[in-house]
Amino acid sequence: MEAYRYQEIAYLIVPVMLGMEFFMCAKDERRGKEESLLGSYALDFLGFVFMALIPSMFIFTIWAVESKAFPLQSITLARLDRYGVLFFFMGAWWQVYMFGALRARRMEKKQTRKWFLWGPFLILGIFISLLILWVSPWNLKWVSVAWFILIFGVMNIFKARARTIERTMWALTVITFVIENILFLWLESVV
Repeated sequence: MEAYRYQEIAYLIVPVMLGMEFFMCAKDERRGKEESLLGSYALDFLGFVFMALIPSMFIFTIWAVESKAFPLQSITLARLDRYGVLFFFMGAWWQVYMFGALRARRMEKKQTRKWFLWGPFLILGIFISLLILWVSPWNLKWVSVAWFILIFGVMNIFKARARTIERTMWALTVITFVIENILFLWLESVV
């Protein structure tokens, strides 16, 4: 297997962490209630998607492309592989924001300290910035790291409540997701 494939597998850390966060949010939703809410089932489903389904599809396409296991489906697998790489390559940012939104939601319910949210958020943001943008031009890795630190700093300077942090993170998730897909469609038409 090519060396860059191991780096691609490291992208899976963010969706797996996001999947675990979905599972923990679902558990918190059910706590103290006799009947399970529909929302907790949706959170469990999204946890399964991010923790198991997406990584297994990603690993399967890497294996299928590298081993040429399905020669008649090589074009389809190559496209799926390219979208999977882009999903994790650029998708890591919106997934980190979504992780932050879910963490802020849990932080409000648990009445925990702010580092319950900001510690993992900053670690995941800096990890993804350095992993993906390590060889990027114009020092983009440091711009991305500064962006995550700026979000942390602004929220702490203004002493944002957990609800405000959650809404901000959801807004960043949606904006980044839309921009990522527009950019992907543009890259698909160019390449």
